[in-house]
Amino acid sequence: MELNFSNILTLTGVLLFIGVIINKPSRRYGIPGLILYLLLGFVIGNGGTYDFVFDYPEFAQQYSTIAISLIIFIGGLETRFSRIKPVLVQGITLSTLGVLMTAFAVGFFAYYCVGLTLLEGILLGSVLSSTDAAAVFSIFESKKLKLKENVAETLELESGTNDPVAYFMTIALTTILLGGGLNPIDITLSFLKEVVIALAIGFAAGKFVVFVYNILELETRGLYPILLLSSCVFLIGIVPSVGGNLLLAMYIAGITIGNGGIKYKQISYQFFDSISWLMEISLFTILGLQIFPKDLIPELDNSFLVTLFLVFIGRPIVVAILLMFQKCSFKKILFISWVGLRGATPIVFGLIPLTAKVEHSDLIFNSVFIIVVFSLLIQGTTIGWVARKLKLEEIEEESEETEEVDTKSNL
Repeated sequence: MELNFSNILTLTGVLLFIGVIINKPSRRYGIPGLILYLLLGFVIGNGGTYDFVFDYPEFAQQYSTIAISLIIFIGGLETRFSRIKPVLVQGITLSTLGVLMTAFAVGFFAYYCVGLTLLEGILLGSVLSSTDAAAVFSIFESKKLKLKENVAETLELESGTNDPVAYFMTIALTTILLGGGLNPIDITLSFLKEVVIALAIGFAAGKFVVFVYNILELETRGLYPILLLSSCVFLIGIVPSVGGNLLLAMYIAGITIGNGGIKYKQISYQFFDSISWLMEISLFTILGLQIFPKDLIPELDNSFLVTLFLVFIGRPIVVAILLMFQKCSFKKILFISWVGLRGATPIVFGLIPLTAKVEHSDLIFNSVFIIVVFSLLIQGTTIGWVARKLKLEEIEEESEETEEVDTKSNL
């Protein structure tokens, strides 16, 4: 089938419609919706009599960056700083040192057990090293989990802030494998520059938006969410152009705005709830479209080995080392170890070496896709069960008091 403008619009409508329809059975049977969206794209776009070939990694990477940026912004928008303040040290430790240690652990395992070179193994580990905000927010929301000991807050903070380190390592390893030399001091300074710029722009933009948002008296309240959306689009355009880390800037801007006391919160949150679903469905469907089934079969065995190592050895050891001296209970350490969900972000990061045409990048990209699917199936479907077994789930008592409507997005 030829991909002309009319066909693209038709397919987009059909895929979004199916994406909405399959959400209900995913909740009913405990299957993460992210898996179904990936599979939705996976089963089409591979050629055939009534099919088409979708092989546009550059477009997939660009669109995915926009979608993830919005998802992370919305996650920050709905995060109360008072909730994450008690776990700042734990979350930031996991999102920095945890990412580094995971990348090297997976890298050495892939070197000794999978057959990649050491640098290729660390590149694979870097791509896989960050937990995915979309997966964490989405599964927590869909399962309506309320957890003790600030476990959810720790995981949300980790997933919202660990992308910069993973992204930077992926870029650095890709550059090295392409033959470019990188000085460790230059790498460190460049990373710090990205972080500082992202923090400054994200915070400043958030404060400015809160100020403008609250002094404006618009006759149509429906325009206020558009004002927030315009700030997102502005940040997506400006942050990379000045050398900042986009994902971190979006998260900081979201937290700043969400905790800034903006008026008409419910209208804005409901609007962004729909945006989050749109980004989630389209993002995972497009990533599924970019995968070709015939390319996955040769990587199944090795990918399954890496998944087992990451889920049962690598992640638990890293989390235990980093949290055992931070007044965390053994139950909390176990649960955080288990909920190291991989999702869209690793697949998007896997597109970086693929579009740069690094040797064996197709192997890395296909392996990452398989590992993400295994991670969502193994961990994503058992989160509620593990929480109950560890007695970390809070049982809410019925109350006659009116509570604030929970408009948290499905991220």
